[in-house]
Amino acid sequence: MKRESRGDAVRNISWSALVLALYAAAAAPASAADAAARPFPFHVSYTAGVIKPTNVTQANMDATIVLYYGKWKLNYLRNAGGEYWVKYGDTNTTVSEAHGYGMVLAAYMADKAIFNSMFRYFKAHPSRVSPYLMAWKQTLKNGVMVNIEGADSATDGDLDIAYALLLAHVQWGSAGAINYKKQALLILHDVLKHEVNANTLTFTPGDWASGADANHTRPSDFMTGHVLAFAKADTANTAKWNAIHQKIAAIVNYQFAHGSQKTGLMPDFMVKSGSNFVPVPGKYLESRHDGDFSYNACRTPWRLAISYIVNGNTGMLAALRKQASWIRGATAGDPSRIKAGYYVLNGTNGTSYVNYSDLPFTAPFAVNAMTGGSAAQAWLNSLWTSITGGEFSQKTDYYGDSIRLQVMLTVAGDWWSP
Repeated sequence: MKRESRGDAVRNISWSALVLALYAAAAAPASAADAAARPFPFHVSYTAGVIKPTNVTQANMDATIVLYYGKWKLNYLRNAGGEYWVKYGDTNTTVSEAHGYGMVLAAYMADKAIFNSMFRYFKAHPSRVSPYLMAWKQTLKNGVMVNIEGADSATDGDLDIAYALLLAHVQWGSAGAINYKKQALLILHDVLKHEVNANTLTFTPGDWASGADANHTRPSDFMTGHVLAFAKADTANTAKWNAIHQKIAAIVNYQFAHGSQKTGLMPDFMVKSGSNFVPVPGKYLESRHDGDFSYNACRTPWRLAISYIVNGNTGMLAALRKQASWIRGATAGDPSRIKAGYYVLNGTNGTSYVNYSDLPFTAPFAVNAMTGGSAAQAWLNSLWTSITGGEFSQKTDYYGDSIRLQVMLTVAGDWWSP
């Protein structure tokens, strides 16, 4: 291994310091009211035993996040039609999932002007079913963003938007033009009313899901850290949110014991079967791989790990650590060998069904690796290198780049809970 020379170290330190100084200057508040309580970077201590990369300095990780956030805004943030939204795909189209990602990133980066504009966009596009949830898709027509393909909601976007508003409440308080805390609670109450199956205490795919659809759930919506933050903020419904987190753990652990014993993998969609939830057979909403680890479930190694990493909840720890050891072994410790899809139901569990890699699959495994203890240290180090230039460039696509930035915030110790 090449040792870093003193000159290289000085240059690295200087680059990190310069980037962070320039970001701090650019993000300086216009007034005392705009000052953030937790300006980036804001480091937190995670649960004892959680690891972080050791092959890069804290300052370098933070500076890399600043660099990638700037690239992300340039590549995907648009304000055609009056307020900021996140470009999804190759056309002037957005979805609530993208909007939630953008609001979370703006809150963590203390980017208040962007955040407030994105909040106003959210308010301008309510679901036709639930007034405090977001219509799931819009496109630019005649200079105006208009709802398309049904103005109902998608649960993941609503959960991220509510979480972002709680972050904003911590950052800037709720006594200004926007009462962030109140707006978050309005969303959360509509989520409980319209996006949670009251009988099973599981998230449904959206406020449109009734009848048989209400007995389906999407593990990528299992945003465990969000749910515990909601339990803390929404005091009138703390017991419900805690029960939802317990149900998530029960579903994950059932799958871990009944099919994913060797991998810990979750499928894109699950359906109620008796008193449990199992991977959906065949196509449910998106593809024949709805019952496999595909482009929805690829986020679960990140989402499921947060309530352990940040909150110390060990309810899913065995499954998380199994997944960390499995993927490390399956790739012989080489992140470039992570594939963009693995069977859960439709083939041998843990066998890849494609021969290529993709950033939204690789990046979340870095968060999962943080749960693996010292045995996973070299693996985590390699994953950080992989997602910050080793295998993937600074621009891939909206989905991968948005996931990567949130993973980087987590891995660097900048993912604090409101």
